[in-house]
Amino acid sequence: MKFSLAAAAAALFVRGVAGQLVEGVAVGPTTSLSDKSGTICNVLDYGAVADGATDIGVAITKAFSQCVVGASGGATLLVPEGEYLITTAVILNGGGKWAFQLDGLITLSEDGNFNGNAIVVRGATDFEMLSSNGKGAIQGQGYKQRISGSGQIARLLRFMSCVNYSVHDLILIDSPTFHMFHNDATNLEAYHITIRGGNKGGLDGIDLICTSNCHIHHVEVTNRDECISVKTPSKNVLIEEIYCNQSGGMSIGSLNATSTEIEFIHMRNIYVHQCTQMLMIKTWPGGTGASGYVRNSIFENFQAYDTTYALDIDQYWYRVTEPNTGAIEISSLQFRNWTGTVNNGVSRGPIVIRGSNVVPLTGITMEDFSMWTENRDVVVLQCNNVYGSGYCARELASGATPTSFSSTVTISSIMEGFVSPTSPAWGVGTTGYGLTVPIPVYTPAAMWGIGATTDAPVTTGTVAVSGSKSGSGSFYSTDAPVTTPPAATPSVSSTSTLKTYKTKSSGGHWRRRSWQRA
Repeated sequence: MKFSLAAAAAALFVRGVAGQLVEGVAVGPTTSLSDKSGTICNVLDYGAVADGATDIGVAITKAFSQCVVGASGGATLLVPEGEYLITTAVILNGGGKWAFQLDGLITLSEDGNFNGNAIVVRGATDFEMLSSNGKGAIQGQGYKQRISGSGQIARLLRFMSCVNYSVHDLILIDSPTFHMFHNDATNLEAYHITIRGGNKGGLDGIDLICTSNCHIHHVEVTNRDECISVKTPSKNVLIEEIYCNQSGGMSIGSLNATSTEIEFIHMRNIYVHQCTQMLMIKTWPGGTGASGYVRNSIFENFQAYDTTYALDIDQYWYRVTEPNTGAIEISSLQFRNWTGTVNNGVSRGPIVIRGSNVVPLTGITMEDFSMWTENRDVVVLQCNNVYGSGYCARELASGATPTSFSSTVTISSIMEGFVSPTSPAWGVGTTGYGLTVPIPVYTPAAMWGIGATTDAPVTTGTVAVSGSKSGSGSFYSTDAPVTTPPAATPSVSSTSTLKTYKTKSSGGHWRRRSWQRA
C-alpha cells in the first residue's frame, strides 16, 4: 500500500490539532521568579537545621503558613544549600505568586510519617518549584524499605490542582514508590528533571493527569517502570526531549474502559536506552461497545538502543480478556519516524498491537519505521484489529464496519534507512541502579545546565531543531523541518514527504542535549 494519501492526511491533522498545547495560552507561571522575591521565607528562620538529623517538615510548613501565605507582592520559600532530614509530611495548600526554592538535599527518613506523600503542593497558582544551584534534590532512600520490607512508602513530590506553575532543575532519587505526580494540572511546565530509581516496577518517574495545557521536556529517568506516564483525563499535552534510561519507557495508561478521556497528546524526540518499551498504550477490556477514548495524538521521532518492545499497544493489558464486551476507542493516532533496535525482532518486533476485537483501532497511521533487531535475523510486525495505513495495519473502506482480524508482516532484510545505534554516553549499565544499595544523588552529573539560554541543536540523523527560550510564561517558536528517513520496504511499499510545521512552548531557560554516541 502507498503512504502518499496518508501523509497528506497526516499533515492536515498536524495543522488541525496544533499537535499539543492550546494556541495562545502560555504554560508555566504568569510572573517571573524575581517577582516572587519580595519576601524570602528561609526555613532556617522557622526551625530547620542543616544537620541531616532535624526534621525539616515542620519548618517548611511554618515558613509557608507564617510567611508565604501572608506575604504581599510575592514570596519565595527557601531551603538553602545543606543536608536536611524530613520525617513528617508537608502539605502546602493554596497560595499565589510564590516559589519553593530547594537548593539543598532533603532525605526521607526510613520510618517517616508521610501518609503516601513526602511533599504535597495543592491548589497553588502562579507557582514555581526549582533549584537555583543545581543541588536541589530529594533522596527517598527506597532501598532501605526494600531491604526491610517495612517503613514509609511515599511519593517524593505531588502537585494537585495547581494552575500556571512550573517545576524544574530538580533531582529526585530512589523513591520507595512514584517519584513525581501531577494531578489535575493546568498550564504546567516541567523541565530539567533528573530521576534515578531502583530497577523494578512501581517506581514511576513522572505521572501526569493534565486538565489542559501541559509541557514536559528535557527530563531524564532511570528506573524500571514508566519514564513518563499520561493518565486519564488528560488533553493538550506536549512531551519532548525525554531520555528514558533502563526504564519502562513512555506510556499512556493503564486505562479502564469506563471513564477514559485522553486526546491531543504529542510526544516527540524521545530517546530510549534498553527500556521495556519505547511507548506503550495499555487498556483493560470492559464496558459495552466503545467506551472512553484515546485519540487525536502524535508520537514521532523516537530513537532506541536495544529496547524490549518498541511500539506496544495492548487492549488486553496484563492478559485480562474478560469481560470482552467493550473497550476504549483508540483512533486517529500517528506514529512516525521511529529508529533504533529492539532486542528480539521475532517475538517482540518494532510494532506489536493487540487491539480489541470488539472495538478495533481505527485511523492509525504508521510510517517511517527504520528499526532492526539486536538478535535474530528478521523482524515481525504484529497487528490485531488495527485499521489505518502502514505496515501491518489494514485499510478500512469508506462506510465499512471494522471486523476482527490479525495481520503479521515479516521483514527479512534490514529496513531501509536503518543506522545501527551504539549505547549512548548517558546510558546506565544493563542492570540499572540496584535495589538494596544507595543510589547516588549528584553523580553522574545531571544532563541539564543551570541558566543556559541557547539550545544546541538535536541532531539524531532524522531531526534537527534549534532555537532559544527566555522568560517564564512566554512563547517559544521554531519553524523546524522534520525530515523523515526512507521507509521500510517489506511486503508493502511507501513514500514519505517533507513536513514543516510550527510549534509553540514556553517558560524557563534550557538547552537541548544531543543523542550521544559512546
